[in-house]
Amino acid sequence: MNNALTKTTNQRHIAIIRIVAGAPLLMFGIMHLTGAMPMKPLVEAAGLPMPGITAIIAPLAQVLAGILLLSGAFARVGAVVAIATMLGAFITHMKIPNDQWPTPSELDPAIMVPGAEPTFMMALAAVVILTSAFVIFKGAGAWSVDGKGSAESNNGLAPESA
Repeated sequence: MNNALTKTTNQRHIAIIRIVAGAPLLMFGIMHLTGAMPMKPLVEAAGLPMPGITAIIAPLAQVLAGILLLSGAFARVGAVVAIATMLGAFITHMKIPNDQWPTPSELDPAIMVPGAEPTFMMALAAVVILTSAFVIFKGAGAWSVDGKGSAESNNGLAPESA
């Protein structure tokens, strides 16, 4: 398992970076798939193509990226998928006016009404992109599935300090 996709350093602190990148992806992906935070109204409001398909594929990609980053298995692939999905989130956030964000109604959550998107969401997308880029360059680190098979992380030397 020593190839360019799985080669990594033995740095343990990268686990924190992978968690910061992967946890929001997994959480929001599950929320979009279960309907707790429907994706289709967002895709429609942003005017993105094929809202029915995009509303399914994007959350599946988020869940996949989250799992790969959190486990550290093919973390670089997960990071690339994460960046792609978060760029889509940026486009969505830029196209929908903040006061027109599709929000579930308090009376009937199945009905979407215009509301305000929390301001931290754009910052969270930026953090996921930056931490994912770090994983692309450094790998998954010592505490990862990739780290268990990487020659660089298992070269018999003492682990680097975190």
